[in-house]
Amino acid sequence: MKRLYIIALFTSMVCNAQIDLEGKDLVPMTDTYQKAYKLGSVYYQTGTKIPFTGVLYGKYDNGNYQSMQEYVDGIGNGKWIDFNPEGVKECEGTYKDNKVEGPVQFFYEDGSLKSEGQYLHWKRPIGLWKYYDKKGNLVHTMTYTN
Repeated sequence: MKRLYIIALFTSMVCNAQIDLEGKDLVPMTDTYQKAYKLGSVYYQTGTKIPFTGVLYGKYDNGNYQSMQEYVDGIGNGKWIDFNPEGVKECEGTYKDNKVEGPVQFFYEDGSLKSEGQYLHWKRPIGLWKYYDKKGNLVHTMTYTN
């Protein structure tokens, strides 16, 4: 019984994994201001003139995270995660120079993997995408081309 509890706890922690925050500033987006950038904005922490490096987040009114995003020198570079109002991860991926680009995963409300693939040039699907049912069975693949 104890072993089953430990396995369930570990699975819950993995399914709800967050961005690694060790050694990074964690700041709410409401405590920032923005300046125009070639794509999107450069973020600065309120009261500073240095572009923000760390993790910015938004929260729902109920206190659960809405999103977490890594920034380097004020520009989206690194991992991002979006959550639903109940705090369950909906999707995660990577930023490159303020563009959602690279590997991305989408999840069902129970935390199981729904689909995975790659984005190019701000959320444009590219290459092989895999789609799963709620039991984790691969049910469809699609290849997106330029």
